[in-house]
Amino acid sequence: MTNVHIVNHTHWDREWYFTSMDALVLSDQLFSDAIEELKQHPEASFVLDGQLSILDDYLQLYPEKLTDIKKLIADKQLFIGPWYTQSDAFFASGESILRNAMIGIFESKKYGDYLPIGYLPDTFGFNAQIPVILKEVGLDSVIMWRGLHLNKHVKSPYFKWASLNGKAVVTALNLPQGYGTGMLLEPTTEYVDGRLDPAVDFIKQYTAGEVLIPSGNDQLAIIHDFSKKVDAINELGKYEYQVSTYQDFLNYVKEQPLEVYQGEFREPVLARVHKTIGSVRMDLKKAIFHLEDQLVQRIEPLMVIAEQIGIKLSNRLLMQAWKKLLESQAHDSLAGCVSDSVAEDIKHRLKEAQEICDSIENTIMKQLTDYLELEPNEVLVVNPSPKPFDGIKKVTILSSTNKICFTGADSVVVKQKYVDSRENILEETPAGNRFITEPGYYILTVELTCELPGLGYKVFSFEECLESTERINLTDQQIKGTQVALTFTDGKVDLNYRGRIFSDFLSLTDEANAGDTYDFSPLAEVQMESLIFDHCECWKEPQQEKMILNGRVKLPRSLTDRKAKRYNQEFAYQVQLTITIDDEIRGKISFKNSLLNHRIRLQINNNQAFTHALAGMPFGFLTRENETLENWEESYIEMPVNVNPFEKIISCASTNQRLSLFTQDSKEYEYQDDKLWITILATTDSLGKPDLLYRPGRASGDTTKKGHIMMDTPLAQQFNQNITFRFALRIDEPEIKESTLHHWREALMQPSIAYQKQTLNYFIHRIDNKIQTFEQPLSVETKEYSILDFENPNLFISSIHRSYYMEKAFVIRFENPMGEVMDLPITELFKGKKVERINAIEELVPYDSRIDSYSVATFLIK
Repeated sequence: MTNVHIVNHTHWDREWYFTSMDALVLSDQLFSDAIEELKQHPEASFVLDGQLSILDDYLQLYPEKLTDIKKLIADKQLFIGPWYTQSDAFFASGESILRNAMIGIFESKKYGDYLPIGYLPDTFGFNAQIPVILKEVGLDSVIMWRGLHLNKHVKSPYFKWASLNGKAVVTALNLPQGYGTGMLLEPTTEYVDGRLDPAVDFIKQYTAGEVLIPSGNDQLAIIHDFSKKVDAINELGKYEYQVSTYQDFLNYVKEQPLEVYQGEFREPVLARVHKTIGSVRMDLKKAIFHLEDQLVQRIEPLMVIAEQIGIKLSNRLLMQAWKKLLESQAHDSLAGCVSDSVAEDIKHRLKEAQEICDSIENTIMKQLTDYLELEPNEVLVVNPSPKPFDGIKKVTILSSTNKICFTGADSVVVKQKYVDSRENILEETPAGNRFITEPGYYILTVELTCELPGLGYKVFSFEECLESTERINLTDQQIKGTQVALTFTDGKVDLNYRGRIFSDFLSLTDEANAGDTYDFSPLAEVQMESLIFDHCECWKEPQQEKMILNGRVKLPRSLTDRKAKRYNQEFAYQVQLTITIDDEIRGKISFKNSLLNHRIRLQINNNQAFTHALAGMPFGFLTRENETLENWEESYIEMPVNVNPFEKIISCASTNQRLSLFTQDSKEYEYQDDKLWITILATTDSLGKPDLLYRPGRASGDTTKKGHIMMDTPLAQQFNQNITFRFALRIDEPEIKESTLHHWREALMQPSIAYQKQTLNYFIHRIDNKIQTFEQPLSVETKEYSILDFENPNLFISSIHRSYYMEKAFVIRFENPMGEVMDLPITELFKGKKVERINAIEELVPYDSRIDSYSVATFLIK
C-alpha cells in the first residue's frame, strides 16, 4: 500500500484582491488559533507559508507570544521562513530573490530555526537559475507548483533540478495539483472518495513511490485534531495516510533514484502560469525594476564606502527599504494581479523605499562634502564599482552661468533650466536676520567625461568659460555613426548597417487588450495597428547625432470602439533616437496614454527571420526558440504564447546579424519571423475575465467562483499617465560572446552619483538643509579615494553590500554570466585585506579560485 505524507500548512497571500492590512486582521485570529492548537497537540506541526514577513506583522499585535513561538519553532512544530515574502521568480532580479532569502533567514534567526527548503508553492513559473540562488543561500531543495510539464520535463513530480551549468543541483518537489490538494481535511467518505484518494490516484500516474499531499489553502486556518482526522481517514481510504512534514518527505525522496532536469518551468499544463503577466500594471513593475537597480547598483555600494570612511548609518535602514521592495515583489504583487486598493499600497511602499534610498545617498554625500570642505564650484563624483571607470557621468550643477568648463575632464551641458531671482528672501546670519534679493541661477545637466578610481570617489572643479557647444540642425533627415545610419522616409525609419538596409526598422504598434490583470488577450479579428511618424528633426551634438520623431493618429478609444472600428481618439507619441560615436542606438519613447484596454509595443524589424533569442536572466543567459502553437488546446490550459521574460538584455540572432536590446523599463519580449517586440504598456479594466481568446474557460483570480464578483481595476488602465520607455540597441555579427553583451549591460547600468555643495537651492536634494555635520573625523583627507581598484576588465560584479552579521566588513559577489569557467585571482584583487569565501547568508564555504559558468561566488572582506 502506498504511503501518503500529509502536511498541514496555510498559503498566506499578503495581499491580492484584499490588502495587507486585511490579511493582518485575518492573521489575528488564525495565527493565534494555530499557536494554541500546536501547544495543545505536541505531535502536530504547521507550515507558515515559507515567508517570515507575516510572522513579523503578527508579532506587532502580540509581542507577548514570542516565547511560545520560539518554543514551537525549537520543537519542530511551527515552520517559518526561509523567505521574507513569497517572491515572484521571473520578474524579480537575481539579487532581489537572493535578498528575499538573505533577509528572511536573517530575521528568522531571532525566532530560532527556519524551514530549510526553498518553499514557493504559488509562483507563476520559475526561472532556470533558481537552483543557483537556492544553493547560494544554503538551501538544497525546493517545493513548487506551476510551470512543470510532466512527461516532457520529467516523468515524476519528484526530481533533481540543475542550474544552467548543471552543477548547482537541488531536490525538487512539485505539487501537481497545487498547495490546496488536501484542503479541508475531513474523515468522511465523500471527502476521501471524492477528493483525497483521486488526488493520490492522479499523482501515482507519474511516480511509483510514496506521495506528498499538502493540506491547506489560501488564508485557511490550521486543521484541528490533525492526527485524529488522518487516523479516521485511514479507515476510509485505499492508501496509507500519515501525518508528516515537508522535511520528512524530502528525506525519503533524496534516497530515491531521481531524474535530472535543466531549464525553466513556464508551461501551462497542470496550472496557469500567465505567460503575458509581465506587462500587467507596467507603472508598478517599472518602479520595482528601477528600485532594484537603485538599491543594488547605487545605495548598497555607497553604504559600503560610508562605513569604510566612518560615516555611521544603520544597515537596518537599508534593510527597511529592501523589505518594502520585497513586500511589493510577492508573486501576486509584482505580477500585478491585484485590486486597485492593493496597487495603491504597492505604489506607496515603493515611494517610501525610494525616499529611504534618496535620503541615505543625500546624507552620505552631504556629510562627505562637508568633511572635505568642498567649494560650490567643486563636484564629488562616486564610482560604486570596484572597476575603474572611464566614460561619461551625468551630473547636476547649479551655477550663475550656463557656460562652464571642468578642469581635467571634458564636459557638455545637455540640459538647462533658469531659475529667476527672488526678492525679500530671509537670510539667517550670526548677526541676526536680514532680507535679501536672491540671485537667479541655472540648473545644468552636464555630461562629464571622466576617469574614476574603483569603489571610491573623485572631486572635479569647474569654472565659467566662454566656450559653448552648439547643436547643429541636420536637414537631410538622417543621423549616422561610423557603420550605422538611420534615415526618415515617408513616415518610417530605415536602418543602414554596413550597407545592409533594414526597411521600417523601428516603430510602435498598438492593439486591443481584451484580457485582465493576469493575461493579455487580443480581440478576435481585430488587427494590430502600426503607428507611423509624421514629423522628424535631426541634430548633430558633441559625440552623438539625434533624431526626434513625432506622430499623431486617431485610434479607437475603447474595446467597444475597436470592435465597431471607430477611430475616435487622438493618440500622440514621440521617439528620440541617438547614435553614439561607438554606433550604439539609444532610444526614448514618450506618450500620454489616452486609450483604454490596449497594448503598445516597440517593434524592431530585422528584415531576416530570427532563429533564436538569447535572453538575459539571473547570472546568465538562456537560449529560447519559439514553440509551435498548433492544437495547443490538446495539452495546455492556456495558450503557451511565445511571450517570455528577460533580464535587461534580449539578443536575437538571424543568419547575417544579431540585434541586441537593453532596457531597465520592461522585462517582456516576443519574436516571430523577422520581428522583435518589447512591451511598453498593456492596460486593462478587470481583475479577472472568463473565456479569453488566449485563456478559455474560467476567469483567473476567482472572480467567477460562486459568490465572487467581477472586480474593476481602473488604475490598471494607466489612463492619462505620461509614459516613458528607454532602451539601447546594438547590431553585431551573428556570433557574439556573452561576455561582450554583459560588458555592454554593465556599462549601461553604471549610475551617475554626484553631489555639489551649494547654497542656491537646498531642495535639489530633499533633506539637504537638515543633514547635520558631526565633528568625528573620517578616514579620508584627499579629494580622491578608492577602497578597491580591480584592473581586470573581465570580472563581473553582481553586488557589493555591507555585511549583515559583522561590523566594518562588506560582501562582494562576483558573477559569471558566461558559458565557460572564469578565473578569480582573489589574492591579487584583495591585497592587504582579509578575505573569506562565504555564501550569501555569510556562512563559510570551500574556497575556489574560479567561478563556474552561469554562477556566482561571494566573499567577505574585512
